[in-house]
Amino acid sequence: MKLKVSIVLVSVIITYFLQSCGSMTNQEISDDGNLFTMDWGGYERQYLVHFPPKEQMNKALPILFNIHGGGGTAKKTPSLTFGRFNDLADKDGFIVVYPEGIDKNWNDGRILEGERAWEENIDDVGFIIAIIDQLKKDYMIDSGKIFTTGMSNGGFMSSRLICDRSDVFKGAAIVTATLSTNYLPKCNPTNPVAVMIMNGTDDKIVPYNGGEVEVFKKVRGKIISTDDYVDFWKNKNKCVDKLPTVTVPDIHNDGTSVSIDTYSNCELESALVLYRIEGGGHTWPGGNQYLGEWLIGKTSQEINACDEIWAFFKDL
Repeated sequence: MKLKVSIVLVSVIITYFLQSCGSMTNQEISDDGNLFTMDWGGYERQYLVHFPPKEQMNKALPILFNIHGGGGTAKKTPSLTFGRFNDLADKDGFIVVYPEGIDKNWNDGRILEGERAWEENIDDVGFIIAIIDQLKKDYMIDSGKIFTTGMSNGGFMSSRLICDRSDVFKGAAIVTATLSTNYLPKCNPTNPVAVMIMNGTDDKIVPYNGGEVEVFKKVRGKIISTDDYVDFWKNKNKCVDKLPTVTVPDIHNDGTSVSIDTYSNCELESALVLYRIEGGGHTWPGGNQYLGEWLIGKTSQEINACDEIWAFFKDL
């Protein structure tokens, strides 16, 4: 009798564990989410996943990728936004994924000599699609609401994702980034996508007006200007009109101001919005001033980028 009870108990525990973790390999659990590993393309890859509360898991869930910048990691990414995407996910019911690049970098379309991601031509697009496929196997996913955002290297990577896989990604929010001049001719999205661009005019690393990205006097690829990037997506999405510019009330006296240009009558369900952060640096608006102003510029507190990004995606 005791043996039978023990067998049943073990069976219940195993069943609960499998239901909790799905078929993904769970390596670590933290306050920010579950850290998983995956063998992909000959590399062991990692990604952090934040799931909403259980009561939100009984429906098809959107997915939002938040891709770290160069030198970042999956586990450190939530701290840049003070965990705001996770809070929004808990409230509205969506999954947040923080993938991790090889050696803290992404193969984002720029020529990055000295970085394994570029030199080994690592298929980071394929890796991120593999994460989506795995999540679809283990959970109910709304395939029509898969989005990406990221800052700097993560912003450039999000640009590449909507260039290469507009059939998967409904939209992207590009922060402190555009697209490399090298990759621009290769960007041929098959579907219209919703694009939000959020760039600072005083970015000390990724120049608002285009040119060479430079980190610690090291050149990191030539990029197109923010205005040219807007024009590129305006043409791709066949946006006909531009609404009057909206100026966000300046209440924080932090040396920055924000204006918003919204393009309308775009093709199908695509969209295009530019947030021009006047005086803003290589930073996440409303986020953490992760390095000194002398190095990266000012972090605008006039808006919370996470709130603006999710509101944009939520309405699509």
